[in-house]
Amino acid sequence: MQYLSSGPNDDLNHNPSRENTLPDIIRQPYISVNPQAKEPSSFRVGPLLRKYWLLLLLLAIFGGAAGFVSVVLSSPMYQSHLIVELQNPNAGLSRDGAGASLEASDVEIQTQVNILQSGTFRKKGADRMNSEMVPLAPTGRDIFSRLRQRIHPATQNPMEARSTGLMVAMGSFQARPVNRTRLIELSCQSTSPDVAAGFLNAMAEEFKDDSSQSRMLTAQRTSEWLANQVEDTKAKVHDSEERLQEFILASGNVFAGQDATLDDTKLAQLKAELAKIQNERIARQTRYELTTKYPPEQLAEVLDNSVLRGYQQQIEALKRERAVLLTTFTEKHEKVRKVDAQLVPLQKAYENEVGSVIKRIRHDYEASMEQEKLLARDYSGQSQRVGSEGAKAATLNALRREVDTQRQMYQALLMQQSQASQGGSVPINPIRVVEPAEAPDVPYKPRPVLNISFGVMFGLALTVAIIFLRERLDGSIKSPGTSRLLFDAPELGVIPNLGMNGTTPKKIGWRGAKNQNGSNGDSLPAVIPVQSGHQFITESFRSTLASILRYHASGKNHKIILVTSPGPSEGKTTVVQNLGVVLAETGRRVLLVDADFRRPHLHRKFGLPNEWGLIDLLCEDLPLGEYPHEQLETQTGVPGLSILPNRVTQNNVAKALYSPRLRACLEMLSRRYDMILVDAPPILSVADARIIAPLADSVILVLRAGVTDRDSAMEAYQRIQEDGVSILGTVLTDYDLSADRRRQYYYEYGDTSRA
Repeated sequence: MQYLSSGPNDDLNHNPSRENTLPDIIRQPYISVNPQAKEPSSFRVGPLLRKYWLLLLLLAIFGGAAGFVSVVLSSPMYQSHLIVELQNPNAGLSRDGAGASLEASDVEIQTQVNILQSGTFRKKGADRMNSEMVPLAPTGRDIFSRLRQRIHPATQNPMEARSTGLMVAMGSFQARPVNRTRLIELSCQSTSPDVAAGFLNAMAEEFKDDSSQSRMLTAQRTSEWLANQVEDTKAKVHDSEERLQEFILASGNVFAGQDATLDDTKLAQLKAELAKIQNERIARQTRYELTTKYPPEQLAEVLDNSVLRGYQQQIEALKRERAVLLTTFTEKHEKVRKVDAQLVPLQKAYENEVGSVIKRIRHDYEASMEQEKLLARDYSGQSQRVGSEGAKAATLNALRREVDTQRQMYQALLMQQSQASQGGSVPINPIRVVEPAEAPDVPYKPRPVLNISFGVMFGLALTVAIIFLRERLDGSIKSPGTSRLLFDAPELGVIPNLGMNGTTPKKIGWRGAKNQNGSNGDSLPAVIPVQSGHQFITESFRSTLASILRYHASGKNHKIILVTSPGPSEGKTTVVQNLGVVLAETGRRVLLVDADFRRPHLHRKFGLPNEWGLIDLLCEDLPLGEYPHEQLETQTGVPGLSILPNRVTQNNVAKALYSPRLRACLEMLSRRYDMILVDAPPILSVADARIIAPLADSVILVLRAGVTDRDSAMEAYQRIQEDGVSILGTVLTDYDLSADRRRQYYYEYGDTSRA
């Protein structure tokens, strides 16, 4: 977005041929206003820091002081720590990992923690510490402790201070297990470092003594109980063994093994033989059924019989011989009959042998059937006998299990008795102090660095909140381009803030600084030469002038331009002053008219007197044409630039403003000068600007960044439009231009590095 631009055709000569090219903003008397328009986001850290640096510094100092006071007024608290280990006293006596089951589990450690945190145990620790009472050593040699002593001198005697510290330590005592270890961490806070450390050490000693006594008592009770249990279990084992022997003798020694009788053994043998003969019978039955379904020649027994194979070979040979003979002889031939005589006995012998094989297969099957029937009858009888002995076997098994259970229990009790006697005979305390408590050198709280840092951070956060709320609630215009969004008016120029240049004197600026004559308001001096280092400010006024002359060159006569603002101290006089200077640089004859009848100070900008001015010209009766030229203007020292000053008067200002002499005066002056800039009062404060505006060719509305609010700007603009006055545009003053923006929008002299 380009704020200050004049375009390539911004010539300074009048061109009548361009009269119809005047923008609508000048030709139209009314322009739409957009009250809902939002200002472009302009949140930048640098300008905000420059604007609120004093508030930021004060609140940071206040927060740090508050943190310092909180440290001084707070009672110091000292925190101490102690670590104990819950050991396994029987770990060194166990064999083959048997002692691993006795290690302190998480449940056991949590139980010890709960015991330590109980009120009864805390009281025991306090009583133990009171029994070892020693005088408290003086504490607090730092600056905060000395300040506390000055503000609240100590009135308690050492015994009362010790008692108070002990009560605080008891109330803040904590015990927590260290994860995945057998360690327990003890901690407490107290008003005395010696009390904090002493209380933890007393708790640890009490914990050790209590654990040792509890262990000894438990071992004694355990030994007594185990001895009684061993004797009872030994008697039960003896009784169960006697009952088992008596039962076996009463049963007639029918039990062949550990879990079976003789009948059970015989039944198992019969079952195995019956299964074997059944398999054999099934195989023989299959062979027998094949003899009835298939021809004998296809049976395996026939095919595998060597005698039958010999018969078959002889028969086949004779048949082949007979077939050969038949090819030559007839069946009645002697040789043929001889072969037939040999075939008959061979075939009969073959058939007899096949019949023998089939008969043998049938006899084997029938024998297996008979043997299976006999074994099945024996098995059934033996099963009945075994069933009658089942109750005795169950009783025997129950007696044997009882004997085994009693023996196992007896062995376990003996082992436990041995371990208990070994553990009780070894003088080992299961509690070991790993890290004893020591008196801390510095308090746990308050922490000076933390409190003061937190106070400073709180002050900074509060400053940020105030800045945020102030900026959010601030309805003022802050950045260029806002006038385009608010009421669609052209922005003629942006005048930066002098405060951004480090070489600017402190008495010169926009923020209400007093000028050399002591007036409070527009205090920017005349345009500073380029050599002084403020060329970017000079160029901002020249760029604004270029925008004004652009409309002047378009054909419409803008010789008399009224400059006003919504409210006071918004930079209109400074704009008039510097625009007059840059206009005079173009070779024009320029007159600056101070039309402020209540607070005139245009003459002060140039250090000129105001003994006679505009109010005298309007109130006197002398015709305007008779005034000498020297009386109507005051030279400023800038070639081509004159001013018509004004002064405060007690006369009726409204009468002078509404008189026809004002119009005639402006018309006369417009004939003598190329351009007239009228410095009018704020349009919302008094009606002077609205009275003079119709006599001018156009109006420039000056808005001050960070001062002029949007409502005032829109109200001023609406009044100008309601009066039917043509507005040339707006000028934004006092804009805090950052260094990068300055390099972007203003070409600086002497910078040859980027030429």
